[in-house]
Amino acid sequence: MFAVLYPQLDALNIMRLSSPQSAVLSAVIFNALIIVGLIPLALKGVAYRAAGAATVLRDNLILYGGGGLLVPFVGIKLIDMTLAACGLA
Repeated sequence: MFAVLYPQLDALNIMRLSSPQSAVLSAVIFNALIIVGLIPLALKGVAYRAAGAATVLRDNLILYGGGGLLVPFVGIKLIDMTLAACGLA
């Protein structure tokens, strides 16, 4: 439906989400879940280990940077698919 109304904006829908409404709802749900999930991690902290600054930076960039780029795309897409399957999109 969205592609019919706004064909020029369809090129921006790289994740092929169901609708603009479901995209926003999926992002809000994902953010609510991820905040609740990250609170224990923030409270726990990270264990100290003796390592060079470059090693720690590289490891943290790979883990948190890579996860921060990939997990939202996958999570939002899965939530959108679930909303569409339930007929809420």
